[in-house]
Amino acid sequence: MLYQLSYIHRSGRRIYLERALASTLVLWAMGWGREARAQGTTEPTPPVDCTGLSEDDCKLLQSAEAVEIYDERPDKPFDRDTEVRLTGEQLAARGATDLATALALLPDVTVRDAGRGGFNIDVRGGRKGDVSVLIDGVLVTDPYYGTFDLSSIPITDIVEVRIATTPQSPIDGPGGPGGVIEVHTRDAIGPQLVIARFTGDSLPSTGMAFMARAALDEHTAIRLSASGLAGARDLKLAAPFDSIGEDRRDASGAARLEYRDADRRVALDAFMDDRHYVVPPNEMASSFLLVDRETSSRVSIKADDKIGKTQVQGEAWLHYLLRRSRSFQDPSQANELSFESLSALRTGAQALATRIITKEWRWAASATADNEHAEERTLLPAPITGSTTLLEGAADLQFEHGTVRLDGAGGVAVPIGIGADPWPEAKLVGKWRPRYGPLELTATLGRKGRVPTLRERFDGNGNDALAPEQAEHAELRAVEHTDRVHLELAPFYKRVSGLVRLSPTTDMNDPTYGKLINLGLAHFYGADAQARVKPIAKLELGGGYSYIHVDQSIDRLPHHRWDAWAQVAPNAQLSLLARVTYFGDAVNQGATLPGYASLSFTASWRWREYLAVVRADDVTRDLGPQTRPGVYGPGRVVSIVVQGAFE
Repeated sequence: MLYQLSYIHRSGRRIYLERALASTLVLWAMGWGREARAQGTTEPTPPVDCTGLSEDDCKLLQSAEAVEIYDERPDKPFDRDTEVRLTGEQLAARGATDLATALALLPDVTVRDAGRGGFNIDVRGGRKGDVSVLIDGVLVTDPYYGTFDLSSIPITDIVEVRIATTPQSPIDGPGGPGGVIEVHTRDAIGPQLVIARFTGDSLPSTGMAFMARAALDEHTAIRLSASGLAGARDLKLAAPFDSIGEDRRDASGAARLEYRDADRRVALDAFMDDRHYVVPPNEMASSFLLVDRETSSRVSIKADDKIGKTQVQGEAWLHYLLRRSRSFQDPSQANELSFESLSALRTGAQALATRIITKEWRWAASATADNEHAEERTLLPAPITGSTTLLEGAADLQFEHGTVRLDGAGGVAVPIGIGADPWPEAKLVGKWRPRYGPLELTATLGRKGRVPTLRERFDGNGNDALAPEQAEHAELRAVEHTDRVHLELAPFYKRVSGLVRLSPTTDMNDPTYGKLINLGLAHFYGADAQARVKPIAKLELGGGYSYIHVDQSIDRLPHHRWDAWAQVAPNAQLSLLARVTYFGDAVNQGATLPGYASLSFTASWRWREYLAVVRADDVTRDLGPQTRPGVYGPGRVVSIVVQGAFE
């Protein structure tokens, strides 16, 4: 595994260790530090074994005061190739309130409002079922729409956000041809901790979030969290109506019960979110959609253990969605036009085993089963039902020697009940890091598919004859990192067959009019670039640019996006951040949405266990840009965050 390790020298300098030394520390950490938390726990320095090290490296180790591991648990069964982009501490300091506002800080992820409220994500044109969202390794996209509302995960639960712009590995099961968003939440095991947070903004809306964990006995601990949000924003309308109230209410709660004893770990997670809101209408709306109740809940259990030299992991999950939507003729909600009641259920399980063959080789294998079932009731007498079952078996082989690491995985996805044939999937990742110097090169080839979501097959404009999408992806990523400079460049190419999109025909006699269809081949290519530089100790400058071209018409996909930011820290308590983001022109429903730039400022102040943040978004506009035809963003919004963390 490639780890980023560092230690704090007595002189106060942070020194990044060479690859060979890092490998030695990983082995040492696996041997004695299993109980150290993955999010940066420090432990007393044990006696140093200098076997195989030079005299200089040995002296370097002996002078170290602490070792910090910035990664997942070092003995985890499977090492995904996602990269850490933001930590929970960074998110809190930048004023992020939930996972949606957190991901909006990343240049290669686009966060956009969903058609029925909430927020969805795009990664290089991949969306709605293309991008897997994993919370602690469990897929959390809902079982009907294939999306995940990012605003439902509070910042107080997040330890780090990791991203892969390449396809999900077959080892992780079906889906994810467009990328992976991986979120690690806080372990229940660890020092007693309480975090409380209050948020408010000028929309207006107010929210609260709370997290607490405590040990129950020597090996068992519990973590509880809850959050709530209330919004009273007025959504502007054209005459004869002035506006309609958002009437947003959202409450969520989560719990984790965790047992850990040496190699054995069992974690039981439960989550529930319940909300009520009006979907933002376009300015000439003739009807108004109220989501009267939307309840999402999930339960999962994961267990890790070691049998001899083989690590094994098993997990099972159950996700449930209940959604009641009502459409009204006017904002008073007196005349109901339509009604929809949707219930959907996902159940599944996965088993994974891995074992070190030799010092340089490791194998892994997994089997995954996942079933989705939904029932939709409208004013029609008969309900609409749909079901999909997916099975996948996969194997993985990893090789690491010196500065080279190879990871190859292959599998077969077997759809049941949709009239599609099984298809092969594969992913190959090669990493090379020169022994001397900060450069790292990563080349990735991948082939992954997904079945259409239940909504794409059975909704009003759905098509139950849709075939699976198949994506082939190639990326070369170069990263150069030092204490003062971080440079990243990632050109990519992606070919998608059977892309699911709304039929472009305008002929009302065409049987595909207004329906979803499989398009022919779609070719995507482009590049992502990022840079950070620290010219002086108290100033950091950065920016990113993303370009994407596709030979098909894809709604809400700008070809150009860039951002630039500057962060000043006059002292250890105060941090000031200014950021400008630009999105190019995009097409939506046949209309062109003009490009726009957004300017934001953030000031954060930390004192002991307290944090206060003031943030101003889109400061130059009273009315935000068009996010969909006739639908505008809120424009200038000022928000505050107050947080306390107590051990």
